[in-house]
This record gives sequence, C-alpha cells and structure tokens, in this order.
Amino acid sequence: MCGIKFNKKTITELISITFGAFLMGTSLAVFLVPLKIAAGGVGGLATVIHYVSNIRTSILILAINIPIFLIGLICFDFRFLVRSFYGMFVLSVATDVMSLVHMPIDDALLACVFGGAIMGLGISFVIRSGGTTGGTDILVLVIRKFKPELSVGQLFLLLDGIIVAIAGIVFSSWEIILYSVTTILISSYVTDTAIEGLKFARLVYIISDKNVEITSRIYAEMNRGVTGISSVSMYTGRSGRVLMCAIRKYELTTLKKLIYAVDKNAFVIISDAKEVMGNGFEINET
Repeated sequence: MCGIKFNKKTITELISITFGAFLMGTSLAVFLVPLKIAAGGVGGLATVIHYVSNIRTSILILAINIPIFLIGLICFDFRFLVRSFYGMFVLSVATDVMSLVHMPIDDALLACVFGGAIMGLGISFVIRSGGTTGGTDILVLVIRKFKPELSVGQLFLLLDGIIVAIAGIVFSSWEIILYSVTTILISSYVTDTAIEGLKFARLVYIISDKNVEITSRIYAEMNRGVTGISSVSMYTGRSGRVLMCAIRKYELTTLKKLIYAVDKNAFVIISDAKEVMGNGFEINET
C-alpha cells in the first residue's frame, strides 16, 4: 500500500486490523443482518438498505463508504485513509464470505448479545492498531474538525441514533429499535473493556501510623513502588503521610491482606486507575 512502510510493526498492525475487521464482518453477517438488527454505523445502515433493495450487505458497505472517504480526503493524511480503506475492504469481504454461514438462531436477544460482543471485540482490534473501517468513524472525525465543541461520544450517539431510528421506521418495529440499542451498548462496553482492560489498575491510598513497615513489605513482597504524600488532618491538625500505590487488579487482595496484617486500624481508599504507564505497567500503545 502506497505511503506505508512495511516494517514489522506495520505488518503486525495490518494483521490485527484484518482480524478485527473479520470479526466485525462475522458479527454482521452471522448475527445481526439475518435478524434485522441495525447496530449503528455503516453496517447498520447497510442492513436496512439490504432489506429494502435486496442488494448484498458487503456491496452496500463499499458503496456507502465511497463518498465518506472522499470527504475524508480533505481532512486526513493519506496513511490514515489507506489503513481505514483497508479495514473497510476487509470488513466488506468478511461480510460477504461469512454470509455463507447459516446459524440456526431465531432469538434476537441472543443475536444482539453475541453479535454486539463480537462486533465490539473486532472494533477494539482495529482501533488498537491505529485504523478504522471507515464509515461513521471518519464522519465523526470530519465533523469534529469543524465543530470541536461536540464530543466524540455525542456525535456517535447522534449518528447511531439516526440509523437505529431509520431501522425502526423501515421495519415498523419498536423491538428492532430496542435490540439495536442493546447491541450498540454491548458493543461499546466490549470495545472499551478490550481496549482499556489491560490498562485498568487500582490506585490505593493508605493512611496508617505504620507507614514505614507497610512500605517495606510492599517493596519486599509485591515489588511495587510507593509514594508518600504529605497530609494534614483537618480534625486534629496532625501532620503525616498518605501512602499511594498503583497495582494491578489481581494484586488487590494481596495488598489488603498485607496492610491489615501490619495495621488493623489502617484507613484505606481504593479507586480505579483507568490507565497507568511506567515501570511495572509496560503496555505498548498504538
């Protein structure tokens, strides 16, 4: 592909985009389209048009994306558009190939749960590799160029909402709308979990009179760093230190046992850390 240097990292990313787009195509062809579930985006719009025109979904995905990519040419660099076009092409091919697979699923709830989950997983692979599959992704970015005050979430909600509403009108079914919304919510949740899950951590604040001993044991037994933050009790006026420690989720039980083995009266605050980068949290971002 012109404009892209094929080093090891690029090849890995393209493989990831291929796999992700294939999962998305599987979700559409096997679970969503057969039961008329329009899960937003170009795939959802293609589903609606497919039942109106009887044109194959894969062809519609390509046709709808062409004007979107032309708009994208005026706003984005060639490398991004090439990756996105590749993702869109694989999505279209995968949708066509997987349409040959006929699974005897008549339960729309099962279809939207599994279809949404697979769609979300596929999207996460594509996004983590620095690509898109075209469609509303590019439209949102284009709109943001001219209306930066609008959030990405608001724009996706608006566009997906319009597509779901169209599906409900065309199919004359409130159930289709509800199933489609459920699919979008599941897909979004799985996407966020798959992208952010590896980065989720726990941020633990420890207030104790035995800070030194707790810190020593955390260093020795968990190999985690601890930061001391100067603090003042507004009730007693007493100065002290609050210990702050970032750990992975699975280490939380060990840390809690360690703290209370040293000081049963320790005051502990535990919160989510959505992303942690640095020593001990070696995550390669794309």
